[in-house]
Amino acid sequence: MRAVVRDRYGTADVLRVVTVDDPVPGPADAVVRVAAASLNTADLDHLLGRPRAARVATGLVRPAHRGVGLDLAGTVESVGSDVTGVQPGDRVWADLFDSGHGAFADRVRVPASALTPLPDGVPFETAATAPHSGTLALQSVRSVGPVREGERVLVNGAGGCVGPFAVQLAKARGAVVTAVDHGGKAAFLRELGADETVDHTREDVTRGGRRFDVVVDIADTRPFLAFRRCLAPGGRYVLVARRLGSFLGTAALGTPVGALTGVRAGTFAWRPNQRADLDELAALLSSGAVRPRVDRTYFLDEAPDAFRHLAAGTSRGKLLIVP
Repeated sequence: MRAVVRDRYGTADVLRVVTVDDPVPGPADAVVRVAAASLNTADLDHLLGRPRAARVATGLVRPAHRGVGLDLAGTVESVGSDVTGVQPGDRVWADLFDSGHGAFADRVRVPASALTPLPDGVPFETAATAPHSGTLALQSVRSVGPVREGERVLVNGAGGCVGPFAVQLAKARGAVVTAVDHGGKAAFLRELGADETVDHTREDVTRGGRRFDVVVDIADTRPFLAFRRCLAPGGRYVLVARRLGSFLGTAALGTPVGALTGVRAGTFAWRPNQRADLDELAALLSSGAVRPRVDRTYFLDEAPDAFRHLAAGTSRGKLLIVP
């Protein structure tokens, strides 16, 4: 079978498509035939080995995992002798962040416990967009407490991998959503349901006099104190941290500053690949409340081009990898 691998940190140039032996399940494993996978910002970060502090977990000198790819949707082909939760023929999906990566392949061996049943009504290509980015969006929106109908929600970094899910989740809860990204994504963000878009290259939304009940900061390019300026009394701010410094700063200062100024600010303890979250996402996908956008689909041997497209920051929707 074929798989996308890398042996060192670097740009898309380090990726190779190789032929490897078909995987054989261990006693607690399942082998899944991949129907579709998708790229996330985390895939790009893992490829580049950033932030460097994360290499404590991903491999100090070289990557701990040769395989590439987090989001998986496909069909179980075989299972180990101790597996009871899934069986051959089952439709499944998963985020392989904690399960060895490797979704960009014809087949992948994973712990059977990492797999969640995928309802028949959700196409593989749709499901593959959501396990990692959709869960991040779901947990971040949930962490600010119930988003109530009519509340004003600002999504900063709305046009990336996580942002489109956050916009649609807030809209599904009846919020009035302002989406911040560069101007080239304005039409895309309106298609997602954003009530207003802001081009961050032309306007500093934290200094415009507008106030928001909720700020979901996915871009993570500015300190949360900047967003404090645009929070309404009693407002809530949550950071989807990509940098260790911003995570530590928000975690340390969010509670005391919030207590002094009458708002709530912090980050959240992300937990990847939780079945309850994937079941909730499946229901939202089935109902149409969340409709992932696919910008482009690539085959395995085009994976380096997909990573280059993601790194350029111009995609409008998720990028799929289809074996």
